[in-house]
Amino acid sequence: MIGATAVVMVSKETHPAALIMLSAAVIAAGFVGLAISRAVTGFLSGGVEPGPVSDRSREEIERQKMLVLRSLKELEFDKAMGKVSEADFAAIAPRLRTRAISLMKDLENTPVVRAQSAAPAAPSAAKRAAGFCSACGTPRDKDARFCKSCGARLEAIP
Repeated sequence: MIGATAVVMVSKETHPAALIMLSAAVIAAGFVGLAISRAVTGFLSGGVEPGPVSDRSREEIERQKMLVLRSLKELEFDKAMGKVSEADFAAIAPRLRTRAISLMKDLENTPVVRAQSAAPAAPSAAKRAAGFCSACGTPRDKDARFCKSCGARLEAIP
């Protein structure tokens, strides 16, 4: 671009509009080249799978998911009670839903790290009371009614 600008400035009998048009064309060509470069790089890079997330990160993601879902429930309740206007609900609800979906996708891509034990396949009563599914032994959320792994109905945690 600098070279093209210098040529236009040095040449005699050129109009300033020519300098502006040439500079705009060079800048536009640069943006097109950048877009093509990124597109080709995206196609050629073999989709990198996200690595496993540590237990602490998984717990943080689960906590954030629970807070976002609770916020969405409260927002819907407030709308039903007339505390939130339709315009406010339309502005806030999609953002909360998008965040919840993003967190759920992060949890799907995160493997559950379970400690290997010599325990029998059927979970014990102590394990059910500690917040695990009685059918498959998967850890459960405190407010869950169904298992996220096998879909079995869960008993309420006291």
